[in-house]
Amino acid sequence: MVGIQYNSLADLNGQALAWCNKVNGKVHATTSEIPFERLQKEGLSPLSREYIIDKINLRRVQKDCLISYAGNQYSVPAEYVGKDVAVVALDSMLAAYYEGKQIALHRISYQRKDMVVNPQHYRRLTLKQTIDAENVLLEQGKVIDFPLKPSDLSRYDEVLYD
Repeated sequence: MVGIQYNSLADLNGQALAWCNKVNGKVHATTSEIPFERLQKEGLSPLSREYIIDKINLRRVQKDCLISYAGNQYSVPAEYVGKDVAVVALDSMLAAYYEGKQIALHRISYQRKDMVVNPQHYRRLTLKQTIDAENVLLEQGKVIDFPLKPSDLSRYDEVLYD
């Protein structure tokens, strides 16, 4: 096909298809068969499902146990905060995996800026800690304050307590 000329992409595609039809209609030197005829004998059927390799996305779990996907946020268990997880969307489900293990499964939301949360993912955060740890926010008995901008957390209350 060296040196061919074409006027448009459609023209080039048409020429390529014509070349494929010509080549696949002749006897192949190695198999001594015509590829079109051999293909019919193969008995191939369409794939029953898509390959997922193109649908894997990496996401970092944020401090609020959420990952972002397609404009929405989805929860994962608290122990994965700060870690990169593989996110796979198949059909209407979104799955998150860490080191090959599925850690979360949600229905995909087709809303925008939606938050899909499993309250069990936050359970670890609500359990009382039993380890006596030094409070690093105290320095020689004085409280170290960090100014924080007030946030509207009502959405979290709606999701966790409804």
